[in-house]
Amino acid sequence: MNQIISYFGGLDIYGWIEILAMVMGLWYVKLQIRKTRKLWYVCILTSLLNIVVYWHNNFVSMTVIQFYYIVMAFYGIHAFRELKEEAIDEYGEEDNPTGQKVAIRRFDWKTGLWTVGIAIPAFFLLANILRVYAETQGTLSYPSQPLWDAFIAVGSMVGTFFLSKSYMCQWYIWLVLDIITVGVFIYSGMYWMALMYFCYVVMAIFGIRNWKVNGVYVD
Repeated sequence: MNQIISYFGGLDIYGWIEILAMVMGLWYVKLQIRKTRKLWYVCILTSLLNIVVYWHNNFVSMTVIQFYYIVMAFYGIHAFRELKEEAIDEYGEEDNPTGQKVAIRRFDWKTGLWTVGIAIPAFFLLANILRVYAETQGTLSYPSQPLWDAFIAVGSMVGTFFLSKSYMCQWYIWLVLDIITVGVFIYSGMYWMALMYFCYVVMAIFGIRNWKVNGVYVD
């Protein structure tokens, strides 16, 4: 008990922000499983906290991507409102258009192909930029750091975009990314963030199950 008190007593402001970011992040994924529009507002708050956390720990691309999350959150608010209106037209229940169901869209392969077509060159470009930046700043912890950082960043951009489109496959993208991120954060000594992403792994599995069992296609 004394060790726990000592640990929390020794945390600086960044440590407390990291814990708060973890709590907000878990709330965000919980809302993502239920697929309520509120998740985008929580996404904005979580991203603002993560900007501080990632920048302080030299995760440049993951810092920058938080601004993308904020922009996508505003798009997601609009997209979810539009999907709800379509669900109301189809199911005729204004308060809860699909009952206990989750309104989702069928995967658009055309959208998927051009997204991947952009994501692949973006990955290599970002990885090279991060490598040069890390070498210049002397923050390169291990040789593959820019590759993992870029992979997680670009993958997260694709996952968030697919979430805004209400595609089921976004859960599988997050599952892979979350598992990788757990390892990266453990290696980097960011244990609270590693714990958060471990919880994300578990919650992604629940998300897949919930959307499979309760998913209703609205398109």
